[in-house]
Amino acid sequence: MAKFLTGEDLENAICEVIHSAKESLIIVSPYIKLDEYFKNVFLSKMKDHKLHLLLIFGKNENEYGKSLSINDFEFFKAFPNVTIIFSKNLHGKYYGNEKMGILTSINLYDYSFKNNVEFGVYSEISILDRFKPSYDNDVFNYCYTLAENNPSIYIKRPIVEKKLLGLAANYHGSEVLLDCTVELINNRKFKDQFIQNYPSFLEYNDHINNPIKTRKEFEKENKKLVENPILLNRNFNDFEEFGFCIRTGEKIPFNPEKPFSYSAYLSWAYYENIDFEENYCHFSGEPSNGKTSMAKPILRKNWIKAQKFINRIY
Repeated sequence: MAKFLTGEDLENAICEVIHSAKESLIIVSPYIKLDEYFKNVFLSKMKDHKLHLLLIFGKNENEYGKSLSINDFEFFKAFPNVTIIFSKNLHGKYYGNEKMGILTSINLYDYSFKNNVEFGVYSEISILDRFKPSYDNDVFNYCYTLAENNPSIYIKRPIVEKKLLGLAANYHGSEVLLDCTVELINNRKFKDQFIQNYPSFLEYNDHINNPIKTRKEFEKENKKLVENPILLNRNFNDFEEFGFCIRTGEKIPFNPEKPFSYSAYLSWAYYENIDFEENYCHFSGEPSNGKTSMAKPILRKNWIKAQKFINRIY
């Protein structure tokens, strides 16, 4: 049954769509800017590798950062099972999971929730009705068609080991299958890749039996790591009192004892594993490929330079 929502009821319903998602979470929004509240809502799903997060954003083809900031991009890339799509002509907005959805006027943008007059139509559907004709099914399926017809920018999939005739599976981390972030940021052309050409998960046994890459293959695939726009803008000769969150890469105060942004800290504090492998160097902002952690937030190669910062702070 459909229900008209506006104001606080609309915001609460969107939060419930995110929080209650178990299998699929679709976010369709031309503009996305997360405040700490919405980051905290998404953090409740960040460790769930069974949930596929499908994010479709758009507009500002030549300056995509106006539609999705690099910090929010990196935040979503931390999910274990995620696809990010860019649709240059996108204007519609939709928030849905496998049992409920909201077709609405509101972007996932903090200003919109705090200042704009927005409204939407909320509907629920049971699993048994998922394949029957309905308004909610039409919207849900249209959004997947939209994803299939627009280029994927980022795809990460879980690696699972199936057991007990496929009724159970062990999770062995996730692997990035596609990352065109650098090309998009720098307005470079890249070959369009589409979600339907990628698997929904990776088989652990197949994964560990893959032949090891040669140095040339590895360096070619990871060339973009040295093109990190944040790292290139850092002047190591000047003292600047900022560092980078080791989970999201966003700018934060430089403090090796507190190397997380607030939202990332909330995620880390859920398990409080000081040796958990993180994504970035707190000092340089460059990708660390799991070589940083709460216990060791700075890459070894940057430690001498970072020590000068530490001495001047403390």
